[in-house]
Amino acid sequence: MQNPEVGRVLRLQAKLLVVAVLLGAVLSAGTVVVPVSVLLGGLSALIPAAVYARIAYAKRHVPPAVLMKAHFKAEAVKFMLTVLMFGASLVFFKDLSVVGLLAGFFATVSGYWLGLLIK
Repeated sequence: MQNPEVGRVLRLQAKLLVVAVLLGAVLSAGTVVVPVSVLLGGLSALIPAAVYARIAYAKRHVPPAVLMKAHFKAEAVKFMLTVLMFGASLVFFKDLSVVGLLAGFFATVSGYWLGLLIK
């Protein structure tokens, strides 16, 4: 990762995902369904965010129009990857906890907003 701020946000998101998975494991009273659902939800946010960063920040020191085009492309890829990962989770994991899936997703996404507040 070339941009240290982006790397910091991605690491924060990964840490929040780990905390959410552990919390899901504790609250699920020994079943595997909830922590796996939380993990899948978090990965549905973390992996597209990492792909976004890779695409959006691949080029440096280029005209603003080129940067904007890269960010638009990165956002489109991130959105489609998120939708595909949610869809795959729902299709391939029949015992999925939808609440756990969404909790993992939102816990991980909140890392972006917390990253803006914490320096």
